[in-house]
Amino acid sequence: MGTGIMSQPRATVDVSGMLCAQALAVVAQALGRAAGGETVRVRYDAEEVRRDLLAWASDRGHRIREEPPSMLCLERHEP
Repeated sequence: MGTGIMSQPRATVDVSGMLCAQALAVVAQALGRAAGGETVRVRYDAEEVRRDLLAWASDRGHRIREEPPSMLCLERHEP
C-alpha cells in the first residue's frame, strides 16, 4: 500500500451496497475527475469490493491508504 503523506481528500464516494463492477465504475469516475495527486476517499461495506478496489488501484499506480473502518483513500497517479 502507499506510504508517505497523501493530499486531503478531494471527494468522498460511498459505494456501500454496490456490486464490485458498480463500485469500480463509481470510483473510476471520481478519480477521473480528480487531478493528478488528488485523493478520493471511498466508503465500502463488502470485503469483495475492498479487495477489487485495492487490486484495481494498485494496477493503475494509484497510492492507497486504508482508514478503518471500511474506508480507502486513493490518490490519483500522475502519469
